[in-house]
Amino acid sequence: MKKISLLLVMLVGLFALTGNVKAERFPDFTKLVEEIQPSVVSIKVDVRQRGRIGQAGGSGFIIDKDGHILTNHHVVANSDKVAVKLNSGREYQAKIIGSDQFSDVALIKIDPKGLNLQPVKIGSSRTLKVGEWVLAFGAPFNLEQTVTAGIVSAKGRGEVGSPFVPFIQTDVAINSGNSGGPLINLDGEVVGINSMIYNPMISTGLSFSIPIDLADSVSDQLAANGQVIRGYLGVGYEEVDQGVVDYFELPTVGGALINNVQADSPAKKAGIERGDIITEVDGNRIKSHQDLPYFIAQIEPGSKVKLKGYRNGKSKNFFAELVAREATGQQLPAASEENRLGIEVNNIGNGIRQQLGVESGVVVTQVEPGSPAQRAGIKQGDIISELNQRQIEDTNDFNKALEDFRRANKLLILITDASGSDYRIVYLN
Repeated sequence: MKKISLLLVMLVGLFALTGNVKAERFPDFTKLVEEIQPSVVSIKVDVRQRGRIGQAGGSGFIIDKDGHILTNHHVVANSDKVAVKLNSGREYQAKIIGSDQFSDVALIKIDPKGLNLQPVKIGSSRTLKVGEWVLAFGAPFNLEQTVTAGIVSAKGRGEVGSPFVPFIQTDVAINSGNSGGPLINLDGEVVGINSMIYNPMISTGLSFSIPIDLADSVSDQLAANGQVIRGYLGVGYEEVDQGVVDYFELPTVGGALINNVQADSPAKKAGIERGDIITEVDGNRIKSHQDLPYFIAQIEPGSKVKLKGYRNGKSKNFFAELVAREATGQQLPAASEENRLGIEVNNIGNGIRQQLGVESGVVVTQVEPGSPAQRAGIKQGDIISELNQRQIEDTNDFNKALEDFRRANKLLILITDASGSDYRIVYLN
């Protein structure tokens, strides 16, 4: 009997232990959801395009009791009227305080009079770890107060959208309408703004959010100035891959290979030349070439920065005094026709030729969030080698093709990346 009793006790203990493990592995989100939902809003906008008014929407979240709300730039861009629907179901007109296309962050405001607004707690994306549970709140396909859960898959994904945003990658299910909603950690803090998915045409389990530390900084500038002022160096850049490392006999992969220097720019005045490799900005290591524009943009114009790097395989330091990037300025000059697609392109360098095995084409250096190109799944680093079955050798061919097809409503574009080549149809209207 004693043996049987002891066995029963052991089994009960094991069952309890197993139950605790399961409980820890799969947390109960119900209280957290109840806490956050009153802070999440749905956004409806009237958008004027080509003389017509259409409707679009997204999500957002309340950040203070004064009625300020954070959302995405692409949710409110080109809008004639913005309406905010609270968790209570009541709608209020909102004013756009400021909107920044490069970070895809917008700050809007409703009149808080008579409202008991519940702002979210602002956390930090710096302490966010890969593997953490996170929840996305929003209104996908206009299904308001939807909640989905997943984990942080990666951080610092600067290659998927704007070069000024090191996106948080998650496997949380988000869709059209989730844009602008909060990404929440298990402490009930906002750690990001849901911004985009990898390819809207297929389900990939790849979602991307703007780090809240960056969004909070942008929000402060929008509230104070109505715009964001960024540092500007004036270079074009590309990846430092194994081929570049081997050629220059560098100690490690990483950094940004300079492929263009603008005339009369801070980079030019600092003596930076095409072919130089930048590995640090004021002590911040450039792990990926996309880190360069991000670090530079965070520095106040007028500041003097120390850039470490290499020239012809030998260590070299540069000292540059940054200027302000114009609100509509680009990393490299862009033809106006490119804006129909929502991308910026540059001629491909030797590193990309060797890496992808391509001989001609242009490399996509920037993709505007919410643009026709992004909706078609085109991303930064893609190579465009054909446009409407016309061979593209360089930027001149690309701009000429866009001009020739300027009246087209859609374009057939051949894209090459690390996984191979495929055609994308880009709908311009």
